[in-house]
Amino acid sequence: MYSLDTIELIDFELSSHCNSKCPQCPRYDMFGNTHKDLNLTHLSLDAIKRIPIKKMKGLKRISFRGNFGDPLMHPKLNEIADVFDEQQIQISTNASLRDNAWWHELGKKKNIKVVFCIDGLEDTHHLYRRKTSYQKIINNATSFINAGGRAKWQFIVFKHNEHQLHEAEQISKKLGFESIKFMYSDRFDTDSKFKVYDNNIYLYDLEKSSNQQLLRENLKSDEGEKYWKKLNENKSKITCLWSQRKEMYIHSDGTVYPCCMIANTQAGRNIEKLLFNKIVKDPNKINLYKNEFEQIIKSDVFQKLIPDSLEEKPFSHPICIEWCNKSTGKGVNTHLNTVNM
Repeated sequence: MYSLDTIELIDFELSSHCNSKCPQCPRYDMFGNTHKDLNLTHLSLDAIKRIPIKKMKGLKRISFRGNFGDPLMHPKLNEIADVFDEQQIQISTNASLRDNAWWHELGKKKNIKVVFCIDGLEDTHHLYRRKTSYQKIINNATSFINAGGRAKWQFIVFKHNEHQLHEAEQISKKLGFESIKFMYSDRFDTDSKFKVYDNNIYLYDLEKSSNQQLLRENLKSDEGEKYWKKLNENKSKITCLWSQRKEMYIHSDGTVYPCCMIANTQAGRNIEKLLFNKIVKDPNKINLYKNEFEQIIKSDVFQKLIPDSLEEKPFSHPICIEWCNKSTGKGVNTHLNTVNM
């Protein structure tokens, strides 16, 4: 059970705004339009200050990343980072924001590490991280590293960039990255290959790596309740990776979740969202703007979202099965390898 004493990491989605337009990002529909029910907002500094950080003796790490947005979109990112001056902070970003001077100053902060999401090289990176600039990202990373900043390179492997892994590794060494991690995307789980319609680009027009196999491809299941039941028929024991690691996630709208994967259900019309609402019923009860943080993590509503408690019921949430299923969970098998420098 979560408590103030046991939590070691809080993962914040500081903003649901983003400068990029990545294919199959949950913030967009297949036509590239932002989902109408996505709450475009920044998590307020006041809400973050309401978390009793001084009482959380085990809180060692803070993460700023996002399901729907980029943390660098938050106008008060610097002030929020200062709140956690006693914790190690990791910022995950497409890094195609801010100027070199800002990145140079960030590199001086000893408790901050940045994960630069660079999915390819100059001729391929923009195919997935659309509306971002590879050269700007490299310049920002250089400014950060030269100022003493600790940097990691995260590289999502697709069919169009899988031939560039070795070259990316060599570039990362040259620039001074601590490591480079190659990983798969979990989003390309459809056989649809929509590309162009009335001169508009659909967001389902990239291909997963030729070496990647996906759970939905294996199940060949229908949507909705049939898909849910099929998943449960094939599941093995579910072990909640986030609760084991004593981690939790706070969405940009203030909702507190056991993990970022469950939080990923809150945009679009999909079976995962419908089932989340079926389990939780009233999301306001786990919202930081409406309740005290300690009250939320002890609440029955929050506890219902932890897979260990769901095992006692006939069905588990699809997200829990896909990520924390002992035999096939993606939470264990999403990355290829990490090269440390």
